Amino acid sequence: MIEQARERASKNGEVVGLASRVIPLTHGDEEKEIRAEIPFETYLKKRFLVGSYLGISLPVSGTLILSRITAVERSDILALSKVPALTPVEDPSGMTTSLAVNLELLSEEVDGEVVPPSSPVDPQSPIFIPSTDFVKRMLGIPDQGVEIGKVMEGYKEMDVPVKLTHDITRHHVLVVGTTGAGKTNLLRVLLKRSQTPAVVFDIQGDYVKTAARIGGNVVLPLPREYATKVTDFVNLFLKRSNLKGSIKDVQDGKFIIEGEEGEFFLYLTGFQLRKTYNFLPEVSPFFTLQGAKFFKSISEECLSTVDKWEEECSELMDEMRIHKTTQDNIIRSVNLLKNTGVIDVKFKDSKSLLDEPKYEEIMNGKTVVDLRWALERGVSTATMSAFIIAQRIFEIVDKRYKSEGEETPYLMIFDEAHEYFPQSRKDDEKEGLERLINRIMRLGRVRGIGTILATHRPTDLNDLILTLANTKVVMRADEDALKKIGMEEFSSMLQASPAGYSIMRTFSLKVHDLIFRTVKDS
Repeated sequence: MIEQARERASKNGEVVGLASRVIPLTHGDEEKEIRAEIPFETYLKKRFLVGSYLGISLPVSGTLILSRITAVERSDILALSKVPALTPVEDPSGMTTSLAVNLELLSEEVDGEVVPPSSPVDPQSPIFIPSTDFVKRMLGIPDQGVEIGKVMEGYKEMDVPVKLTHDITRHHVLVVGTTGAGKTNLLRVLLKRSQTPAVVFDIQGDYVKTAARIGGNVVLPLPREYATKVTDFVNLFLKRSNLKGSIKDVQDGKFIIEGEEGEFFLYLTGFQLRKTYNFLPEVSPFFTLQGAKFFKSISEECLSTVDKWEEECSELMDEMRIHKTTQDNIIRSVNLLKNTGVIDVKFKDSKSLLDEPKYEEIMNGKTVVDLRWALERGVSTATMSAFIIAQRIFEIVDKRYKSEGEETPYLMIFDEAHEYFPQSRKDDEKEGLERLINRIMRLGRVRGIGTILATHRPTDLNDLILTLANTKVVMRADEDALKKIGMEEFSSMLQASPAGYSIMRTFSLKVHDLIFRTVKDS
């Protein structure tokens, strides 16, 4: 039996040792580790690290197990023989003992299927360094998808890619890591390499250059104070984004920018009241229920701009005999909408109001929503801009699903996700966007929408979001952040880890947690 087990091991790697003969091998629901020994001669030639993967070939069951080294032990011959040393004398021959390793059992291959390990591990089971194909198969890493990194064993990268498929992202992903841990790099890699159309909501301008490099779209909600002259603003945008280029052409509100690495598309965006009045109260916390109801009814008939709404629509409020308190609420709320600075905007050298992009068009490619300029105006401006654009995209996907039963593969990415969720009573302007993100994550999967949220403060996200994110990727982060998502056991490991060092917990793999390092955005 042992010889047959050795043959199976040799087909999947290189035999280097045996399961322990001197320590009982016990594993179960609570205990997942066994002991193995590596001969000294093999230890000299190979490198065995905490975190390295080893295979186990079981003689009796005839199955194969993938394991990971969790601890290593070296003992002098005197320690093993329990002979006391009378004096501390060097004796190199005392070092020629086996390397003992503790192995965490990860997965087992039974009749061609990879399942959780359950077979008894027999003493003298051959231990082998697995081939990359064996590791990939036993971890359950898919062949398709976006390569985001390489599997790590100890401090070494293996030639085993880690991939995210659309099936993983449509079940939603949460990325947690402190500043400098590698979140932005990971999201840039996804944006560039994914075959799925995507939109990134970007409040810091971290992804604008990526969009330019890949010939993507930049949707920029433009506050009024920047709507002076088109060419002046485009030049300012390029300068702030550390890009070189010029306007090549303008097609129906789309600016074609000729950059150093090719063309990309800039949409200077404004939201027209007559096109958005129906759901603006959802993102504005200032309307009362009655105020929101009458505002929609009046705006449907009045069709005014936000600047002239009070002047042109007040008479209609009187005709409808709306209570004075409700009228005051509506007017105050309209003025607050006006103060966001992104409703009914036009350049000084233009007679036309800025409009929204053609969403069907931008949803065919990669899009970055540049919220830097809106955020300068205020949190409510950035929040409302993100809400309207996310709402428009979801409406299109939802309509296709309801009318045709058709999925729309699409990826929505929210970097600095905590900024989109209320953290105190003063953040009530974020409640509408929070409800929308909740809805997208609840309903998006069957419609084809995947969501990725990246943050260093998962404590600011609501529990529903954390539950719906079926894949979690953690990088260097503080203990409270890891505790919030139930991964605090990795706190010590991640504290001193380099950028990109990550642990992924997902339903899609055959192991509970996978340690990898992200590829660098080039």
